[in-house]
Amino acid sequence: MIEQIRKLTDLHGVSGNERAVASYIKNEILPYADKVYEDVLGNLVAVKRGEGPRVMLMAHMDEIGLVATFVDEKGFIRVSAAGYVNPRVTIGRAVVFENGVQGIFTCGNEEEKDLKLKNCYVDIGARDRAEALSRIEIGMAASMVCETFETGGRIVSGALDNRVGCYCLMEVLRRLKSCSCELYVVFTVQEEVGLRGAKVSGFEISPDIAIAVDVTLSGDHPDGPDTAASLGRGAAIKLRDGSAICSREIVEDLENLAARKGIAVQRDVLSGGGTDIGSVQLLGKGIQVGGVSVPIRYCHTAVEMADCGDIEATIGLLAAYLEK
Repeated sequence: MIEQIRKLTDLHGVSGNERAVASYIKNEILPYADKVYEDVLGNLVAVKRGEGPRVMLMAHMDEIGLVATFVDEKGFIRVSAAGYVNPRVTIGRAVVFENGVQGIFTCGNEEEKDLKLKNCYVDIGARDRAEALSRIEIGMAASMVCETFETGGRIVSGALDNRVGCYCLMEVLRRLKSCSCELYVVFTVQEEVGLRGAKVSGFEISPDIAIAVDVTLSGDHPDGPDTAASLGRGAAIKLRDGSAICSREIVEDLENLAARKGIAVQRDVLSGGGTDIGSVQLLGKGIQVGGVSVPIRYCHTAVEMADCGDIEATIGLLAAYLEK
C-alpha cells in the first residue's frame, strides 16, 4: 500500500497539470477494465461492463499548488494559488516546478500576523530575472516537495488529497471479482479549482448513481476542526458537505452493507468544503450521489496523515457495494 501511494504522491499533478498522474494510473489499470479513455478535459475513465444501474465512482487526481505569475528583476518568482493554499503552513517549504526545478516558498517577513500569498515568493537561487526565466516559465505550476513514510500504522505524505482516493479506486478495479452494474471509474481533473472535471464526466456518462472517493477532515487532533471523523475508525460515509447532500438510500445501503460485512465505518458531515459530487448532483434531471472518504489530518499541507486501516476499509466497502 505505502509504496503504491508513494509512487502516486511523488507525481506532479497540480490542478490543470494532471497528465503525469493520469499516465501512471492508466498503465496500472488497463488490465482490469474493458475500456480506458481520456476525455477532452483530461479526465481518465475506466469502464467495466455489467448488468444493472450505471454507477460512476470518482477520485480527483489534482493537488493544490502554486503557479508562477511574475518574476521580478532580482529573479524572485511571484505566485498565485491553484486551489486553497495557506501561506502559514506552506512558508519555508521546498517546492518543485513541473520541469523539476526546485526552490523555496518564503516571505520577506515570516512573522507577519496577516500573511498573504501576494507577499510571498519562490526563490530558486536565480541571480536575476533572465536567469530565472531561463529555468522556469510564467504559468508553470509548482507543488510542495514531500516525503512519504509510515509511522504507527499511519501514512504521511503530501497530496494524499486526493492520491489516496485514486489508490482506493485503482485497488477496487484490481480486486473486483464481479460487478452488478455498468461501472465507470473516473479519475477527475481540476477538482481543487471548482469541481470542473467531474461536471464534464458526469454530463457525458449520465450515471444513475455517482459516488466521490476523497479525503475528509479528521477532528481528532489538538486544535483540529470540529468534525466527527477520526483516524482509525474506518471508512467515512458522507452525509453532506458544503457542495452536496447525499442520497439517504445510498447512505443506508453503505451503512447496512458495512454492518453485514464487518467493515468499520463512521459518518462524514462537513459544514463547508466539497467533493466532485457537488458538480454532478444537479446534472440533467438530477443524480443520486454519495461519498466514501478517508479521514486525514493536516489537510492541504506537505504532511497529510491517513490511517492504513481506514484506507483498507474504504476499498473493501466500495468493492462490496459494486458486487452486491
